[in-house]
Amino acid sequence: AYVAAQTSSNRALFVANGQTRQAAECPESFTQWTSKAHRPYSAGALGLPTMRPPADCRTFVSPAVEQAIANVTQRIKDADVRQLFANAMGSTLDTAVAWHEADDLEPYTFVITGDINAQWTRDSANQMMPLVAYVAGDRALRKLVAGLVNMQAEQIAAYPFANAYQPPGRSGLRPAENSWAKSDRA
Repeated sequence: AYVAAQTSSNRALFVANGQTRQAAECPESFTQWTSKAHRPYSAGALGLPTMRPPADCRTFVSPAVEQAIANVTQRIKDADVRQLFANAMGSTLDTAVAWHEADDLEPYTFVITGDINAQWTRDSANQMMPLVAYVAGDRALRKLVAGLVNMQAEQIAAYPFANAYQPPGRSGLRPAENSWAKSDRA
């Protein structure tokens, strides 16, 4: 079983085969990580930074997606476009899989879709769409995508008029706090 979750400080925790570890060089939060440029920079005119966290800090790793990134970037001539593609294609798996229960019969996946622990139905589906092409060659990725479908079905069945959801209690993730809603009265 593989679970990527976040602690109360939002630092990535990884649970694989019953072993919990916290990567020493991982960012406190991926929002913090993306606010700074990281080396290596592209060799193009723009000198674009890599925005992918170190491999052991990523929230989910798919060998099939990593191979696709390598295959495509080898064919892109422009160094800046190459860097943009690698950053964008890896982004969801690198930073947004907040929780994944990799059960063989009924997996569940919670994908954050912004800077808070919330999953927007449309956004999380769109974040996964480019990855669907690679599920046939990666069983773990197939379970991740199926887990998102299961999670959304559970959320929509419980709250059919909502468009965003808090993490399920069983995930151990902190619910997001909406500071704007504190003064709302219904």
